[in-house]
Amino acid sequence: MPKTADRPLLTALAGVAVVELVLLRLGTRTLIHIPGLGRFEDPIHIVAEVGRFAYYLAVVLLLSTLVTLAYRGFQERSLQSSGNGAVVVGFLLVAGAGRLEMIPPPWVGGYATLAMVIVLVFGWKGWRSVPLLMFVVAALAAGWSALGQEFGAGFAVDQVDTLLLVAELALVLAGITSPLLLNQRPSRSVLLGGVATTVLFTTILVAANSTMSILLLWTAGVPGWLPAISYGVALGGLVITGWSALSTGQWSVGLGLVLLAAGGVGMISTYQSGLVLAGLLLIVGAPKDPHVPPIQRVEEQSEASTFAHV
Repeated sequence: MPKTADRPLLTALAGVAVVELVLLRLGTRTLIHIPGLGRFEDPIHIVAEVGRFAYYLAVVLLLSTLVTLAYRGFQERSLQSSGNGAVVVGFLLVAGAGRLEMIPPPWVGGYATLAMVIVLVFGWKGWRSVPLLMFVVAALAAGWSALGQEFGAGFAVDQVDTLLLVAELALVLAGITSPLLLNQRPSRSVLLGGVATTVLFTTILVAANSTMSILLLWTAGVPGWLPAISYGVALGGLVITGWSALSTGQWSVGLGLVLLAAGGVGMISTYQSGLVLAGLLLIVGAPKDPHVPPIQRVEEQSEASTFAHV
């Protein structure tokens, strides 16, 4: 569904969403809990203001992206693309109604979870869609643990804990299986980068377990109950997939993963739900065989020529 002409907009959204995530949701929430930083109040205030600006800019870019994806969906006129376009239009209408307080906030989250399921069904590609299935399961479990209370489900504490544990397991599996989204095997350098990420992130989690658990809950929507190595391996898988996708022409998959990571699964805000919906649409709409950049084709031809002469 996304077109090459949309790449600058989508890249800008992914970049600004990461800045907002790092500065506003991670940076400011971490700094305020560190004792002795009172003398750095002004720099912290600047970081917070930049993070807020990134948030407002990300919202504008997200709205533009969703409108563009809806237009592309109706433009292609296939059942899948038109269905996805209708889902996006529905999300924009429901989000707008929620913003105007015409409907209760839980309805917005409920529609967002339904939209994820519909997009996954329309874009199902067999075993290659397993990572997306795991992500949607995580979103459903984490979302229902909160939304169920609003809709009168009346969960007990242990039932909420079970839903959050299911969400956490599914989210970790989504990261571990994410390389299934790739059209070709990752290079050796990409694999080494993924391994390094796994080791580094696992070490950080072990060293600052309580702090990282809180940050996981605020950003991804899961409480951080699993062993640290599981999150390290999941993040390593995401790095391998995203890096390989962006370097081999699967830009929709790479940018889509960034948006999913920035959105999380906790139904925390309409903004984050919108990021997730946009990310899913990018990935399910990605072409099966991406265009190979001219430089890569020249290198492949050169290697083939050299082999022939030998």
